[in-house]
Amino acid sequence: MKLKELYLILLLSFSFIVTSNSQVSVPLTKNDLNDIRRERDFIKTMNINLSQTWLFMVRDNIISSNKLLISEIVYNNDGLPYKMYFFDENREINSFTVVKYNKELLPFEEIRFNADSVLINGIMYEYDDNDLLSKQINYNNKAEIISILTNNRSNDSIYINDYDSNNNLKEKSIIVLDNINGADLIMKTLKLDKNNEPVQKQIFEYDKMSSLHKKTIFENGTNTGYKDFVYNEEGALLKSSLYNAEAMLISSTSYEYDQYGNIDRIIERAEEDNNTKVFMINYLTKVSSDR
Repeated sequence: MKLKELYLILLLSFSFIVTSNSQVSVPLTKNDLNDIRRERDFIKTMNINLSQTWLFMVRDNIISSNKLLISEIVYNNDGLPYKMYFFDENREINSFTVVKYNKELLPFEEIRFNADSVLINGIMYEYDDNDLLSKQINYNNKAEIISILTNNRSNDSIYINDYDSNNNLKEKSIIVLDNINGADLIMKTLKLDKNNEPVQKQIFEYDKMSSLHKKTIFENGTNTGYKDFVYNEEGALLKSSLYNAEAMLISSTSYEYDQYGNIDRIIERAEEDNNTKVFMINYLTKVSSDR
């Protein structure tokens, strides 16, 4: 597995349900767990210690002469991201995140700080006997718990309850799974309010290679649009496009890869204002890294 799969996982993840503030991947299914482990092993084997993401703006086919450093990810000796820096327009650190891992090399805490190392907030994770996420605990800048999400599993579904700090139920989510060709694929997600009224629904369709090719989105029972995905012959994601309910293109994202199959360029285009963002990703080793 290469870094392109990591970005695909992040792109297709369902963080709106369980990890809305998370900056690392946590396993919801056995497929997620296997992907995370393969990704970790690949980064370790490639001796990748640092990745940088730079942003170029393009308007009317003219690329800006200025490039912005957006973020840096520092990897530990196990091939896991343990520190993430986020920068302002002057390339000064705006905030950073520290990630701690358990003995199974899964994240058990994300801690966010501002540039002066003052706590912003954090997330703690707990796992079941199969190393799948069972609980997420969110806390604020005073280290006070502000919400808790619990995961309960059946053979074909994951039931998620979101509680506030007083243990009052805020909303529920359901992830419906189907095992196809030995893989647990997410077929549908539902978000419900505390009265079991549907707030959001997403339906997922896959191709014969079990790659997601379409996601249809419903808000409060109304179809608001869909997203489709295009892959190359090797199964790497080339492009995703977002359409409204009338099939009019809203935005698109394209992906390019280096010789090792790692994604090194992401191009985001918004149709409404004719603006394009180009994200360039550099991967560095201890030899080439200065941090």
